[in-house]
Amino acid sequence: MDHATPGATLQLSKHRIEALVDGIFAVAMTLLVIDLRLPEHLRVTSDAQLREALVELLPNLYSWLVSFIVLGIFWVANHRVYSHVRHVDGGLVWRTILMLGGASLLPFASAVNGHFFSQLAQGVYSGVMILIACGSLLVARHIHRNPQLCAHPMDEATYVAICTRLAALGVIALLAVALAGLFPGSANCAFVLGFTLRPLGNAVARRVAPQAEQAAPADAAS
Repeated sequence: MDHATPGATLQLSKHRIEALVDGIFAVAMTLLVIDLRLPEHLRVTSDAQLREALVELLPNLYSWLVSFIVLGIFWVANHRVYSHVRHVDGGLVWRTILMLGGASLLPFASAVNGHFFSQLAQGVYSGVMILIACGSLLVARHIHRNPQLCAHPMDEATYVAICTRLAALGVIALLAVALAGLFPGSANCAFVLGFTLRPLGNAVARRVAPQAEQAAPADAAS
């Protein structure tokens, strides 16, 4: 347990906030499946009718799949970022809570997107994605700028890679909104581009790392 010194900034154990992150992501990922159900009034008397009903659920199923994968990616990314952290301060707590607020909204946004094939519905879904991304970016920025919170500080290449991935996700989300105006019901296909985010971030990190290493001695000498 950390002992605060008089006048020092309050520092908290990171384990409680990590438990909160795990809990909210687990609940959000579970709630996504609630929208995958056949209508209660449906009376199925043949395989053909059941097949037709299941086909009508395909947009909901695709929305669930995208949302589940995205939440999984954000959960893994958050734990990677928090691996740098030894303890948290109030700023990091509230930035994390902002990100969690977006995560808790995703089941609602996924349901809207699965039921209504419109640009507005896609805008709601993409808006929540961008909210989660912004919260995650603020978390990473706070950790990068406050090395005193870290067991091992976040290096420049890692930080730039995170920023690149989150910015690219925001672009993909906006692209999905644009596509919804042209191809209603198919705009979520844009999120397939999400599989390029990690390779993109890794490529940027490899490019930035040598520059950061060259800048470090110059900063130390100045």
